Amino acid sequence: MVFSMQRETWVPVALYAELVADDEVLPAFVTNLGEHGLALDSLAILGNRRSDRLQVRLELPGEPDPLWIAADVVRDDQGLLFNDISIRFVAMANAHWRSLRRWVRVRELVLQTRPLGIHAA
Repeated sequence: MVFSMQRETWVPVALYAELVADDEVLPAFVTNLGEHGLALDSLAILGNRRSDRLQVRLELPGEPDPLWIAADVVRDDQGLLFNDISIRFVAMANAHWRSLRRWVRVRELVLQTRPLGIHAA
């Protein structure tokens, strides 16, 4: 799946994340993930934030530590209950970035090599 954000390829995922906006922690469901950003569904209450800067806590399957990421909202399509949001990563620890990059690239390879018509159980 290719999005306009830096022309990077995002891989489809089904992960939960925590967003910290205006000192409030909100749950979010990550639907697509790339090396420089992600797309997610979040409660519509996130649309009431004062700033486009967020902190994201994301746990990747198979990785020992959660990632802490500073991010900016680049798209926010508001719905009645959920918002469809895209964010761009602004800052994270080098070790977290390496973990994210490795995880996304392995997931991308797995998706490219999976035969059509075969689905995970």
